[in-house]
Amino acid sequence: MMPLKSKEPIEARLSRVESLTKNPELLAELRLHLNTLGDVERLASKVATGRINPREILQLAKGMESIGHVKGFIEKSKSKSLQGLSNPIQLLTDWVNTIFSKINPEAPLALNRGEVIARGVNAELDELRDLQQSGKDHLQRIQERESERTGIPSLKIAFNNVFGYYLEVRNTHKDKVPPEWIRKQTVTQAERYITPELKEYEAKITGAEEKISILENQIYQSLIEETLPHLVSMQLNARVLAEIDALASFATVAVANKYCAP
Repeated sequence: MMPLKSKEPIEARLSRVESLTKNPELLAELRLHLNTLGDVERLASKVATGRINPREILQLAKGMESIGHVKGFIEKSKSKSLQGLSNPIQLLTDWVNTIFSKINPEAPLALNRGEVIARGVNAELDELRDLQQSGKDHLQRIQERESERTGIPSLKIAFNNVFGYYLEVRNTHKDKVPPEWIRKQTVTQAERYITPELKEYEAKITGAEEKISILENQIYQSLIEETLPHLVSMQLNARVLAEIDALASFATVAVANKYCAP
């Protein structure tokens, strides 16, 4: 749709394609790394609008990392026409390392799913996660302690949205319930109780979840802000990559046609 019309750029393109056909190892390396790239230009535009999700920003970082490899391969080639392609490429090594070190490599698609920010980035966030993840063990210890203290072997701790955490006691053991437990509900064959200790722990867990969400959002948004100054470089790299991709495709077809020609 938009063919080149001047002799000089046409010859420059042909020279680059020819150089790639004569260097199959370079062509193979370029295609290998180009195949791992996402749509870098589209991802960069999502940063500008603040709508890039954790997996996409990781993909963008991987793209910028691959661009560094592409630049290195081209610069090692003996073709001056190809080497000229690598000159505009801008390495974003520090930014790439920041993203890889701060974003969990197994981050979920959505920010509100948790576990987006890697461990070791924020001490408070790590402590809150430990509290959240050790919750079952802590509740188990309370259950075992109270069961032994009261002599209620079937005692169990459960949770619902109405009362939060509660202790459930079968009717056969109601006479063993300590006076400080507060009865909240009667169900078939059992009574449910709450204690100040359980309510305090519940508040910690609920508060931890909310604080985790706030901290992850703050750290993630700061990473977006750190990315914004690099958008122009990313878009320039994307355009250079598009040209290299097209040249590699031309070279691949040229090599195939050479060996398929009668």
